[in-house]
Amino acid sequence: MMGPTTVAVISALLAPAVLALAPANADYAAPSAAVPISSVVDVPMRGRVSGIAVAPAPAGADIVLAIDSTVTFKHFTLGNPSRIVVDLGGATLAIGSKYDGKTRGPVRNLRLSQYRADTVRLVIDLDGSRGYTVVREDGQIRIALRAPVVAFARWGSTNPGGEPSPQVAAGRLEQQQAPIAAPAVVEPQVETPIVKAGPPLAVRDDHSGDPLTARTPATVSSMAAARRQQQKPRITVSYDGTNIRDVIAAFATFSGRTIVVGKDVSGDVTADIADKPWDVALQAILQSQGLAATEDASGIITVDSYRNLATNQALEPLVTQIIDINYSKAAVLRGTVQQLLARDCTGLTTMATGRDMGMPMNQGGGSGGQQDQTAGQGCVVRGSVAADSATNKLIITEVPSRLPEIVARVQQLDVRTPQVAIKAKIIFVNRTGIQDIGLAYDLGTGNKQFFQQLVPRIDPNTLTAVDTDGDGVPDATGGGKAYEGPARIALGGNALAGIANANNAIKPNALNLIYSTALGRFQLTAFLTALQTSSLAEVQSEPSITILNNRSAEIFVGQEIPIRVIDASSGGGGQGGGGGGGGGGAQGQPNAAAFFPRATVSKEEAGIKLSVTPQITNNRMVLMKIKAENSSAEIAATDVGVIFNRQRAESQVLVADGEAAVIGGLTVTETTRFRSGIPILMNLPFVGRLFSQNSKNETKRDLLILVTPHILDDGAIPPSR
Repeated sequence: MMGPTTVAVISALLAPAVLALAPANADYAAPSAAVPISSVVDVPMRGRVSGIAVAPAPAGADIVLAIDSTVTFKHFTLGNPSRIVVDLGGATLAIGSKYDGKTRGPVRNLRLSQYRADTVRLVIDLDGSRGYTVVREDGQIRIALRAPVVAFARWGSTNPGGEPSPQVAAGRLEQQQAPIAAPAVVEPQVETPIVKAGPPLAVRDDHSGDPLTARTPATVSSMAAARRQQQKPRITVSYDGTNIRDVIAAFATFSGRTIVVGKDVSGDVTADIADKPWDVALQAILQSQGLAATEDASGIITVDSYRNLATNQALEPLVTQIIDINYSKAAVLRGTVQQLLARDCTGLTTMATGRDMGMPMNQGGGSGGQQDQTAGQGCVVRGSVAADSATNKLIITEVPSRLPEIVARVQQLDVRTPQVAIKAKIIFVNRTGIQDIGLAYDLGTGNKQFFQQLVPRIDPNTLTAVDTDGDGVPDATGGGKAYEGPARIALGGNALAGIANANNAIKPNALNLIYSTALGRFQLTAFLTALQTSSLAEVQSEPSITILNNRSAEIFVGQEIPIRVIDASSGGGGQGGGGGGGGGGAQGQPNAAAFFPRATVSKEEAGIKLSVTPQITNNRMVLMKIKAENSSAEIAATDVGVIFNRQRAESQVLVADGEAAVIGGLTVTETTRFRSGIPILMNLPFVGRLFSQNSKNETKRDLLILVTPHILDDGAIPPSR
């Protein structure tokens, strides 16, 4: 009969072995020393805070505490400065080192202390107010801080003995111990995605029960960044010439999973595995032995050779499942799913493997396009897929072992496409400036000889008597009419008349100056005319449109211009009999009617056209492919009809959400200068402007386009104008 002391000694001896063989998620606390059981019962049990770590995370930073299962917690925030306080009830602090005081992402400092006899308090100093979540997981509390992603080195504490306490990898806590007789047990850790070289190894997490299928290297990085992976315990173990069946049995004991080994599984394993998830380690060992593993719907893992697994899959009955497609087009996804069905065609170890097993091979004469792609590769394709456009559903027929994976891939592809609200502002500015200045001269000899253009002369024979002082007696002459005709010429006498720039007078004008003088019996009149105008026309339009990501949107503001096209060769269809056809039904008619030209009308767009194709990047920037065009039409001087003037710009820009992209440079400037005057005199330096008339017409047209994208999240409303 054993006494209390004997029981305590046995417990102390068995504690390390039990801890090494216990599942990673078991709430187990081994006695720390050989003490009587009565003492253990009398002393109240307290949990321990055995580790703390800080590590970068996809959403900012993670702070992870290693605790026992009996520890409770509560948390709150403080301001000025911003802090998060976490109180751990029923806990004893078992950490030797303190935080090194370095800034890591939003974390400025960490303070962990024994606040009360049964409470450990953690104070997190932040760079500002931050959102956070606190999640309790197996053996740990994870505080996820939401902040801009900043790269920094992770930090982990040590225990009072100087040994490293739980460390952090990818924002989660991991803890390992030395192996004794079986693989070492560690705290649950983020699953490392399985990279497959052959048939997939599918594992099931004990907490969720959802199967995890194999992932290819191309999808590992994107899936790891897209969602939080399920946890798998990490393992450290060494094997030297150990039978493969014993190795698989050890992994089954460690993971608590049911693993069935095939009859052809044999060989010895030599491997050193350090701190790896158990499913990744098992996959590497199986691949080194030319083996693979699959999981059925009940969660049982089967380990066998590639040949046997392929044979079993070829013997499985086909099942059919109908999948609803919400966002994509079923006809579009059909080709992708067909590739997934045919993926096992290249999953065999060699092309000859299928022939060795006596399976039917694809031949090059297959009618389907997908079958043609896999022809000649020595593979077996049993599944099929069809798309129903009326209900937008996919009908997939495949073996049960492959069907869940294909359905999962379809669900990953059938996601809501983000939308982008494009708000454009189109500004068209037309500026016109005119400057005219000129001098005109009129020289005449009294009423004998003159030009009747700039200064009209009055015929004295048409003058009438006028009473200017109101006494009733005419004392002056007035009124009268100008001489008729463009000029009056005196023959046989000495007379002189001249006129300059009479036909180039500025009309309308803004300034008229007249100067008249008498030079003996000659009359000289000088006319100064000037004009300056400036006009500004501005047209603005603000169209907006909402479009799916990676789709094209087009905005057009303008008009359609009909253009008549004469086709002189459209007749002539009357040659030869039968067939009915061309030439406007000229068959059997005279040659002149057969070759009668036919007129058609086409339409051309003229105005402002904007085409935008947005693409949302992973960091919520918008890459836009923009094509802008401004066009106008005018009647050609020749018989060609209409001439189109076009201004076009095409570019790609990367802007932030809500930031405007400006397209400028679509500017046209036209300048016209006109000068006329008296020959020779107008070319004299300095004084030449006194004998000439100058005109300048300048037109400038500017087109400015501003494009602002807004990313619309689920349920978001496009911004108003």
